Amino acid sequence: MLKNLSIPQEFVLLALDRETNKIKSSFRTNVALYTVMACFFDLSISGNVSFEDNDTVKVSNTASTGEKYLDRLLEIIAAEKPKKLKEWVSYFYYKQKEIYKMVVESLVDKGVLEIENTEVLFVVPVKKYSDVANARSRIVEKIRAELLEQGKVEEHTVALVLFLNIKNMLNDYFSDYEQKTLKQRLEILRKEDINKKIKTVHTAIQNIEAGM
Repeated sequence: MLKNLSIPQEFVLLALDRETNKIKSSFRTNVALYTVMACFFDLSISGNVSFEDNDTVKVSNTASTGEKYLDRLLEIIAAEKPKKLKEWVSYFYYKQKEIYKMVVESLVDKGVLEIENTEVLFVVPVKKYSDVANARSRIVEKIRAELLEQGKVEEHTVALVLFLNIKNMLNDYFSDYEQKTLKQRLEILRKEDINKKIKTVHTAIQNIEAGM
C-alpha cells in the first residue's frame, strides 16, 4: 500500500500529523497549496509534465496517471496557457482546495486515512484525521533509511524531503543524534535542481502573502 502513495499523499499524511507537530501551528500554513505544488513534481517524475529552462511547465504526456487528483491537475495545466512555476503558485493560491480535497479523499479511498468530525468544547466543529494504516511511521522509516544510510536517495524521496524541510516538518521525526547526519545529507540534496524549483514555489508563496 505504501509503495503506491504519491509525493502529495505522503506530504499530506505527515502534514496532518498533529501529534508530532502539536506544539506547532505555522507548519499547517498553506499546506493545501504546497500539496498542489507537490503534485506538479509528481507529474514531472512520472513524465507527464516537464520544466523548461525558465521553469515554464509544459505538458509532455496526457496519459492518465491512475490518480484522479493528478489527472485533474494535468487537465487544468493543459487547458491553460503555458505558465512558469511561480505563476502556477499564484494561479492556485485561491484555487487550492479542489486538488487538496481530492488528495485527502484518495487517502481515505486507499484505506490509509479516516476522517472523524468532532467538536472542540462541544461547539467548534473540527476534523480528526486518523492514520489507520500506520503509514506515517513507514514513510518516516523510508526517509530515515535513504537519508541516514549510504546509497542513492530516490527522486520521489528527494522531493518529499525537500518539501518537508522547507515547511520545517522534517526534524521532528529525527533524534538529536540523527539530525547531524540528516543535516549533512540535506546539504547535498539542496544542490539538486529540484530544490531550486521548490525554493521558487516557497518564495512565490511568501511574495504573494507579502503583497509583492
